[in-house]
Amino acid sequence: MEEDDLSLCVLDNARKAARAVSRHYDRLARQAGMTAGQFSVLAAIKRAPEKTTGDLAERLSMERTTLVRNIALLERKGLVSSSNSAAGRGKSYRLTGKGEDFLEQAMPLWRRAQGDVMAHLGDDDFFRTINVLKRLSQL
Repeated sequence: MEEDDLSLCVLDNARKAARAVSRHYDRLARQAGMTAGQFSVLAAIKRAPEKTTGDLAERLSMERTTLVRNIALLERKGLVSSSNSAAGRGKSYRLTGKGEDFLEQAMPLWRRAQGDVMAHLGDDDFFRTINVLKRLSQL
């Protein structure tokens, strides 16, 4: 490996890949009237209801301000409700009935995006990539 071969920069390649994947998921999420980021927030709240802003930001590896902006929009759409957290520190969130229905209707679009990526990479590379990304997220 050439010591200064910038084409092998993990950061540069990870960002390019993340932008390409995000654009693909966003194109499909727009069909449901949301962004891929908003979909991720809805899915995280469904998997972990009553979590605080800090918990969700950590789970999603998302800046708190970005998360709060997304949640506020989802609340205005009636998809998420907030309440004071049980620990009394900040807010916690849960999906409304409308949010549950909305997420269920959006799932086929997510499945399609996942399937597109799997078809692009092939099954073996898809699962290898997921495992590598999970390891990188622990860096």
